[in-house]
Amino acid sequence: MAKALLIKARSKEENKNPNTIRREGYIPATVYGHGFSSESVQVNAKDFSKVPYKAYSHINELDVEGKEKFPVLIRNVQVDPIRDHVLNIEFYKIKSDEKIKVKVALNYIGHSSAVTKGGILIITFNEVEIQCLPKDIPDVIDVNLDTIEEIGQAIHPKDLKVSEAIQILTTPNEVLAKVEIAKTHEVEDKAPATDTATATATPTAGTEATPAAATKETAPKTAAGGKTAEAKPAKK
Repeated sequence: MAKALLIKARSKEENKNPNTIRREGYIPATVYGHGFSSESVQVNAKDFSKVPYKAYSHINELDVEGKEKFPVLIRNVQVDPIRDHVLNIEFYKIKSDEKIKVKVALNYIGHSSAVTKGGILIITFNEVEIQCLPKDIPDVIDVNLDTIEEIGQAIHPKDLKVSEAIQILTTPNEVLAKVEIAKTHEVEDKAPATDTATATATPTAGTEATPAAATKETAPKTAAGGKTAEAKPAKK
């Protein structure tokens, strides 16, 4: 289990709205949990920017100024999509004897022999959701790519090796990683179709174009000297 980070906070000033708090360099936050009364606090924005994303799935300590420290999970972080600033934080206060749900990062290890056979490795999940006691939360869950030996094989959540104390909540048959056959793209001839009655071959350098054969109904017969011969009725 990863070492807990200490996150400092102070109680929210009642006479200030969220935008005022943000302008002063703090982030509005809420602390809640099963069996606890929710509490509004504010966290130093500069300090919180140093908290790595992977720490969101670990238990950390929240130190509210003037009160005791207590273990929390960072449940939700709202970010401004334009300025990339954190707008709000939700901390979940935990109990050591109560199971919790949390997302844990996947750590892909090994090498698939199917890739050396010409396949392409596709990874579709970077984390899975689990449920366990706070003390049993792993830093990461390993995914062994060595188990993919043939093109078309995949690894699912049900294939992961975890402690009996951990329950994986992600749908068992989801595809976490798969080796697929490499796809080749053929260039299609986009030249428009032409009417065989009027089409002509394109001449190459040093040659003359040869007219295509005409249909029976429209083909004129040419006599010697370039004059068009009249059609004669068939003999009875």
